[in-house]
Amino acid sequence: MSMIPVDFLDKLVATPSPSGNEQKAIELCIQYMRQFQFEKVWIDEVGNAIATNYLPKPGIQPDLLLFGHADTISAPMPHKREYDRIHGRGSVDAKSPLAALLTAAGEQKVSYKVMAVAVVEEETSSKGAYHLLKHVTPKMAINGEPTNTTGVTVAYKGRLLVECRTHGKASHAGMASENPIERTIEYYQKLRSVYPLHKNNFDSVILNITHIEGGSRDALNVVPEKLDFEIDVRVPPSIPPKKVADTFRKLAPSNVTVKVLEGLPGVETSVNHPVCRSMIVAIRESGLHPRYVKKSGSADMNIAVHSGIPTVAYGSGDSSLDHTPNEVVLIKDYEKSIEIIKRTMKNLEKSF
Repeated sequence: MSMIPVDFLDKLVATPSPSGNEQKAIELCIQYMRQFQFEKVWIDEVGNAIATNYLPKPGIQPDLLLFGHADTISAPMPHKREYDRIHGRGSVDAKSPLAALLTAAGEQKVSYKVMAVAVVEEETSSKGAYHLLKHVTPKMAINGEPTNTTGVTVAYKGRLLVECRTHGKASHAGMASENPIERTIEYYQKLRSVYPLHKNNFDSVILNITHIEGGSRDALNVVPEKLDFEIDVRVPPSIPPKKVADTFRKLAPSNVTVKVLEGLPGVETSVNHPVCRSMIVAIRESGLHPRYVKKSGSADMNIAVHSGIPTVAYGSGDSSLDHTPNEVVLIKDYEKSIEIIKRTMKNLEKSF
């Protein structure tokens, strides 16, 4: 029995899929896509669910890639469907954007080659996107992420994870000793002098300590020998990640070791690219007012653009609810987003 789009989204949100355990959600996506007239529907080597409106052969690449992630963060929350909305983990990030892309790809008939994909592990390693984009080079792409239905995301910041350890000497708290906790605070203050806390525009570097570990509550009279901490850093496309990494190393005193894990670079797609223009027009055609969005987070769009694929991100859902206990999407916004994606696909006909 075929599913209507709202029922598919409801079942998808009701299916737990923490990153690394998306199999049931992927199988549901496969079942749903098989009800449309795709030429081929399959699961690839890493678990991505893929559908194409053409027969994939060596040397044949899609014109348009529609891809979103089926996984969620690991924190569960109750699922509930009301008459006008769906509550549950992933309802915003990013199952409603994904469901809309898969639906539009199945319903909108176009003359060019389209590939629709539900990728895995976006929330942790982006394993699905990395694998997909090793084998697929589309001319352009739309990534499913919440943009409040009217937004077209043209830019994301990149991300660095900085792992640090401050070294000291275990000693009695009554002694004047080299205290790694104090040295860590001093180092962090140096970083803040370069990257101020309240400078929060898109072209600024944002950093936050996200984990710290040192000492013991069972030995409060002991200065710890070491302190481990991690700093999450968000870097705009205008600043090379290496420049930021070099600053972290340069400011580190001799007793602080710094390991910079260079992750995703910041990316930006021209607002004049056909994929962006076509979506802006589609939003207007649907009676809404479009907006360009630049996000301080990162997504699989970073990987696509860094691979040379012009990409925008789009989807229903309030992105301020990402990763919160209050994820909920309005059904009317989800249905409107399907309409907008279908219009975008139609508008792109002249681009291929």
